[in-house]
Amino acid sequence: MNAVLKIFLSMSFSGGLLILALFLGKRFLKDKISRQWQYYIWLIVILRLLLPFGPETNLLGKTYQAVDQAITWTVPSPQYQPSQNTSGSSFAHVDGFEQNNVKTDNPIESAYSPAEDLKTVHPLQDISSLLTDHVWLIWLVAALVLLIRKITIYQSFMRYIKAGLDPVSDVEMLDRLSVIAEQSGIKKPIELCVNPLTSSPLLIGFFHPCIVLPSADISEKDFHYIILHELTHYKRRDMFYKWLVQVTVCLHWFNPLVYLMSREITKACEFSCDEAVLAKMGFDNAQEYGKTLLDAMAAVGKYKENLGAVTLNENKRLLKERLSAIMNFKKKSTAICLVTGVLTLCIISGAVFVGVYSVATTDAIQSAPPQTDDSSVLEEKIKNEHEALVAELAEKRKKEQEALLEELEEKLIKELEDLQEAEQETFGGRVWHPQVFPVDQESIADGETVWLGEYTLSEGDRIWYYVYAETGIGLQVGFASPDDELLSTTYYSVQSSDQEGEKCECIASFTFRQPVEPGTYRLFLRATDGALENVKGSISIGYAADVS
Repeated sequence: MNAVLKIFLSMSFSGGLLILALFLGKRFLKDKISRQWQYYIWLIVILRLLLPFGPETNLLGKTYQAVDQAITWTVPSPQYQPSQNTSGSSFAHVDGFEQNNVKTDNPIESAYSPAEDLKTVHPLQDISSLLTDHVWLIWLVAALVLLIRKITIYQSFMRYIKAGLDPVSDVEMLDRLSVIAEQSGIKKPIELCVNPLTSSPLLIGFFHPCIVLPSADISEKDFHYIILHELTHYKRRDMFYKWLVQVTVCLHWFNPLVYLMSREITKACEFSCDEAVLAKMGFDNAQEYGKTLLDAMAAVGKYKENLGAVTLNENKRLLKERLSAIMNFKKKSTAICLVTGVLTLCIISGAVFVGVYSVATTDAIQSAPPQTDDSSVLEEKIKNEHEALVAELAEKRKKEQEALLEELEEKLIKELEDLQEAEQETFGGRVWHPQVFPVDQESIADGETVWLGEYTLSEGDRIWYYVYAETGIGLQVGFASPDDELLSTTYYSVQSSDQEGEKCECIASFTFRQPVEPGTYRLFLRATDGALENVKGSISIGYAADVS
């Protein structure tokens, strides 16, 4: 599995554990702990879900290390199946003329390659591994689609709100807004508008804040509470907090716990804002503040999608819970504050202790010493036997190649002798006198032609090629007309093309006859596909002569 996806899954798992812990703690401490603490404590969970950092030694790191080692040791090693194809034939090419090519066993073309055999052992495992390595693309595409959808919804919401906005021109209301903003420590100008289609007062705008009211007909006391509530949202940067949660949900779309966390943060945002307003105004004003919430709920607006905005109230059910909480708000004692501090340290410590799967964990798995249990001993034994088998088969194949080369040379010598005897009878007592021209070139550049001399060829002459390059791909040997520098027409040429990095050979024999006219021809070597190194061998040209 891709390392990035492993890290991200561990982050999601770590965050999920913290979410469950906070939901469990909420059942016992819901009304005893500050609502603002219950709101901001989720930031620790969000950081755990977004930041791929943690100590080298942590709970998830150890867990993943154990799981990865168990998977590695339990996966069986692929069974080796050597190839049975051990024979081949030399490839010779003659440019349009008849040839008498010697078909031989070519050990080069059938060179043994253990890696190729191993690649074909488990194709299904390769496909599965490929899909696993790229499953992170599915996660990323889904995350991007969700994020784009949320941004599109937010843009649609903003277009709707701005289309019906009507700036408030009442100087008295604007003055009261300025006074409340100054008392709240906000120096940046805040716009005030009216949109009768909104369901409740809300705050929009990340960098140019605007408070939107369903109606301008609001009592002075309700106006004060509403503005103070929305300015508290702005001062605490709740809109940024809300979008941070949305990004987290998109990235961890596969984790159902993050959706529960998102809903809980939305609720906690309003509860904590109510608590902050009452702390500023005094808890004695809880009843009047609750009445303001009820009046706001009676607004006639219809559009309730508020992704990216913060409102005075969300829905009736949440309003009921908020009213109950407002009536029970009171200043927390010193003991509760100490408990809150201890709980915060515990959650931070838990986030650090749980940790994430890190690159250091991967390195530790790869460099971990073999265990002494039976599975590790068996794994090491199988590995050693496999390596020994590969080495043994490679040595065996090398010896087979050497034996085939010796056999090939013997065949060529025997063939030469047989041809000499046959030609002696054919030409009435004449015997073959071969001229042997050794070939020894250190290198031939790509496309370069090496001329080996001019030779007069007559009807019935014999030509034998045995030329090879220890390193290279394409080699050609043959004859050309003396004035044909570009080798536009070649005679009795042989071309061999083998795999890169392996020795290539040109092995063939010909009898000079019509339609090629007797005459003088130039013998050449040419690198046809890349440079050649250590070109060696010999070329024999036999001619008939009377027996002396």
